Amino acid sequence: MNIFKNDFEQKWEELSQDVKRLNEYTALHSVELKGVEIKERNLDGAIFTGAKFSGVEWERSTNKKSIFTKVVFEKCKFMQSDFSYSTFTDVIFRDCEFVDAEIDRSKLFNVKFEDCKFTQMGLVENQGNTLVFVNCHMLDSGMGDCTIDFEITDCILDGVDVSTSKGGRTVLIEGGLLSEVDFGDSHFSTVTLRRVTQGEGPVRFNGATAETIKVEDVDMWRGLSLAEVKAESVSIEGGQIKPSFANSTIAKIYIRNSDVVFMSLRKAKLPYISITDCKIGDIQLWNGFVEEMLVQNCSIGESYGKNFKADTVVWDNITLDGKIDLTNAQIKDFRPSRITRGPDLNLITTGSNLKF
Repeated sequence: MNIFKNDFEQKWEELSQDVKRLNEYTALHSVELKGVEIKERNLDGAIFTGAKFSGVEWERSTNKKSIFTKVVFEKCKFMQSDFSYSTFTDVIFRDCEFVDAEIDRSKLFNVKFEDCKFTQMGLVENQGNTLVFVNCHMLDSGMGDCTIDFEITDCILDGVDVSTSKGGRTVLIEGGLLSEVDFGDSHFSTVTLRRVTQGEGPVRFNGATAETIKVEDVDMWRGLSLAEVKAESVSIEGGQIKPSFANSTIAKIYIRNSDVVFMSLRKAKLPYISITDCKIGDIQLWNGFVEEMLVQNCSIGESYGKNFKADTVVWDNITLDGKIDLTNAQIKDFRPSRITRGPDLNLITTGSNLKF
């Protein structure tokens, strides 16, 4: 009885011993491989076009400098295997598992991961167009040093390093959970976090530069660090959030309709910030500078603004209820209106030029 479902499976063991012969065969045939273990095999330089791999396990094998075009990987496992320096074009990984595997320093065009699991996965120093992840779980892995767009939907990223990515590319993360994710020291065009939930650890953009950062309807009360960021604009709308802009230089910040558990502007230099229709638990302003600041239709539980400086500050329809320490704050043009004093207000303006 012939147990092989296609000629390629029958010839696989022989062809995989000689990459030159393997490529000669795949150049003439559309190939499919199912349920095969590829263990400690050197397949560097292999070329697959229109191939399908199903239930295949790569273990301690290499496929460096290989070319995959219109290839589908389904229910495959990659364990301690290296696919670096390769080119992937129109490739789908579906329901695959990666453990201590690498696809580094490669070219990725129209590559998509669906329902995949990654543990200690390397996806660093890659270039291409858009790398798509849908319903994936990535643990203790790296995607840094890339010049590539990321589109991440309904995924769990836990302990993931996307830092030092360059090239001014776009990042879209919609749905899913982020915990201990580092985008620091990178350069992006647009970053969008939409309907994201935060795990136990923070999400950091420290030292990043960007044209636009958008945060929409997130649950990130454990901390979104935008410290030392340089950006044209940052907008936060909806959701619950704990942002830090410490030491940042951002041209415009807009925060709307949000539950701001905590926010830090310490030592920041900000031309313009607008906060409207928000509940602010704690805002740190000390040693910060803002040219123009508008706070409207908000409540502020606590504020620490020692040595805070600004050109123009407008507070309109604000409820203050808690310790508001503005010691030595100096604002050239302070315009408070419709201020409501809560029962627990402790307003400190010693050494400041502020009058309520």
